[in-house]
Amino acid sequence: MSMQKIDFGRIGLFLFFTFALSWGFDLLLVAFGRHDPYLDFGMTPWGMFVPAFVALGLQMFLFKDSPIYFHRYKEKPRWILLGFLILTPVYGLLTVLAVTTSGAGQVVQGIGAVLMTLWTLLAIFIGGRSQSQAIQRAGLQLGNVKRGQRFVLGVVTFLILQAMLNLGFGLGDFQGRMDRIYGVPFPEGLYPVGLVILFIGVAVIGAPLSGLAAVFGEEYGWRGFLQGQLVKLGRARGVLLVGLVWGVWHFPVILRGVHTYPATGGGLALGVVFFVLWGFVQSYAVFKTGSIWVAAFMHGVVNSVYGFLLTYVVRPDDKVFSFGLGVYGLLCIGLVAALILRDPLWRSDS
Repeated sequence: MSMQKIDFGRIGLFLFFTFALSWGFDLLLVAFGRHDPYLDFGMTPWGMFVPAFVALGLQMFLFKDSPIYFHRYKEKPRWILLGFLILTPVYGLLTVLAVTTSGAGQVVQGIGAVLMTLWTLLAIFIGGRSQSQAIQRAGLQLGNVKRGQRFVLGVVTFLILQAMLNLGFGLGDFQGRMDRIYGVPFPEGLYPVGLVILFIGVAVIGAPLSGLAAVFGEEYGWRGFLQGQLVKLGRARGVLLVGLVWGVWHFPVILRGVHTYPATGGGLALGVVFFVLWGFVQSYAVFKTGSIWVAAFMHGVVNSVYGFLLTYVVRPDDKVFSFGLGVYGLLCIGLVAALILRDPLWRSDS
């Protein structure tokens, strides 16, 4: 396809505001010495909301030919989109309150979690009462649900296998029975069956659903709006560019030492490799299911399941030279990416 069909002006606007808002917010917290308290509260990073916030704002209020331009799009799903546009600044305000108001951190964190859950319930409620054409115009269709379930199961299986490979090759230690899981006392008699139940109920289902708003924020922006623009270069090339942007966008997180990779040049490079490779998996799921929700849920599953396995099952001795998100894990993800790139859909325009 021709590059002339790509609107680089729109891409530039999206990238400028997305990076300016998310990086700018983090820099303000660092400048005022409030970033460590922010991390201590365990709040969802506000930057995760920004890509969808910017993409929706541009499409609804600036791009007049957009299918969701507010003067024309009056269907019910607009409330899902408007709800997210309201949730994002409110959550940002809550974050500021949490780090600037003494003793309010845990309360504000709870309010933020409730608001995210309410948005998810709103999306389910409105989605269930909307016509399929209206949902599709908003880019919120569920798509092929059964295929989406298989993608999620595949991700969970892959992460479990990576943990077992760390254990089998002596690259990590089995954590054994713990007194507390997710901070809650865990009776000895419930282990290990209870651990499996918690893993499925919380890490695989509960946490991804409760945090759906945040991962939707990334996926609607990257795999929805930006990917929709860049695949005009060809699907594989467009997805590669999205992955590169996604990786660079995570630089501040890595440099602050709160990501898997070390805060070094090598760590940044590994981060870009991971986000490019995993971006192919995420995008493939979107292409095969026709749904951005699948990518969002997969994103949440990766975050929660990887964290669960790392904390309660097998902790690698070295996060870089290990399976999972380490170098050996990246080789495995690269193999997966190579396999899915064999699908003819990458050479299709539809």
